[in-house]
Amino acid sequence: MKNYPKSQKGFIQIPILIAIIVGVLVIGGGSYFGYTQFKNYQVQQAEKERQIQELAEAQQEILEKSQQEIEKLKEEVTEEQAAFQQRISGMEEKIKESSQKLEITAIELESYLSGVVKISCKEGEGSGSLWNIPEQGYRILTNQHVIEGESGACSLDITKTNNRAYGWYNVLLNEQYRWNYVADVVTVKLEINKLLNDAIVSMTSKQNESTPISELNYKISNLRKCPPNMSLGSPVVLIGYPVFAERVDYYEGEKVVSSFRTVTNGIISAHDMSFSLIRSELPHSNYFVSAKIDSGNSGGIALSKDESGLCLLGIPTWLSIGNYETQGIVQNIHNIIYTE
Repeated sequence: MKNYPKSQKGFIQIPILIAIIVGVLVIGGGSYFGYTQFKNYQVQQAEKERQIQELAEAQQEILEKSQQEIEKLKEEVTEEQAAFQQRISGMEEKIKESSQKLEITAIELESYLSGVVKISCKEGEGSGSLWNIPEQGYRILTNQHVIEGESGACSLDITKTNNRAYGWYNVLLNEQYRWNYVADVVTVKLEINKLLNDAIVSMTSKQNESTPISELNYKISNLRKCPPNMSLGSPVVLIGYPVFAERVDYYEGEKVVSSFRTVTNGIISAHDMSFSLIRSELPHSNYFVSAKIDSGNSGGIALSKDESGLCLLGIPTWLSIGNYETQGIVQNIHNIIYTE
C-alpha cells in the first residue's frame, strides 16, 4: 500500500474546502440577490395595487358625485317642468275664467231690459232708454234722427215686462238736450199720456194705471260707462225694437202692428274712426258690431263687458251695408256725452 505524505493529503483538502466555501458563498449570494429582487417586486406590486385602488376609489367618488349631480338635475328639471305645467294650467284657467267672465249673461241683462222702450212718432219709430240725468231730471235718450222733423209729441209705450204693462207716455219734443251737435243723440222729457191713461183706466181698472214717471227703470243711467276704446272682439248686446221683430195682424179689418223688445248679441268687429281721425270733431272712435241690427234699433242701448264687468258701450245708430255683410254702428258713449 502506497503511503502519501501528510502535507500532500492536507493540500488536497484545502482547495476542496475553498471550493465548498465559494460554492456556498455563490449560492448564498445568489439566493440573497434573488430574495432582494423578489422583495422589491412585491413592494412594486403592492404600490401598483395601491395606486390602482386609489384610482378606482377616485373614479368611484367621481361617479357617485356625477350620479348625485344627475339626480339633482333630474329633480330640478322635474320641479321646473311641474312649475311650468302649473303656470300653463294657471294661464289656461285664467283664459277660461276670462272667457266665461266676458260672456254677457241673461241674469246680468235682466235688470236693464225694462229701461229700453219703444218710441212711436208720426213719421217713424225707434228705440230709446230711460235716464235720470242730473240737472235734467227724468228723460228719454234716443237718436236725434228718430224725432227729427216731428211736431207735437211722440208716444212712448213702455211695453210689458212679466205680463205687467207700465203705462203710456208722451215724449215732449220741445224739451230737448244735446251734449254736442255731432253725435246723433238727444234727450227729451216725458210725461204720462193722461188721455190714453184715463181711457184705459176707465175701461179696465185702476190697477192698469200708468206707473209714475219717477218709479220707472232708470238703472241704465247708473251703469258704468265702458272704457273709451274697447278692444276688438269684446262682447256686445243690443237692446231695442227692430223691425224684424215686429208682427203684423189684422183685427176687424184694421192693421195692428206689435213690436217686441229684442236682444241680439255679437262682438265689436271694428273701430269707426271717421269722426275722431278724419273730421276731428269727436275724441273717440265709434264701433262696428256684428250683433244683428235693423231699423227700429236706432236709439236703443248697446252694452259690452270687460274685466270689470258689464258696461254701457253706446247707442245703436245706423247700418253699414257692404256687398255681402251688414254691420251695425254703435256711437261711443264717450262721444255722446262729449262737450268741448
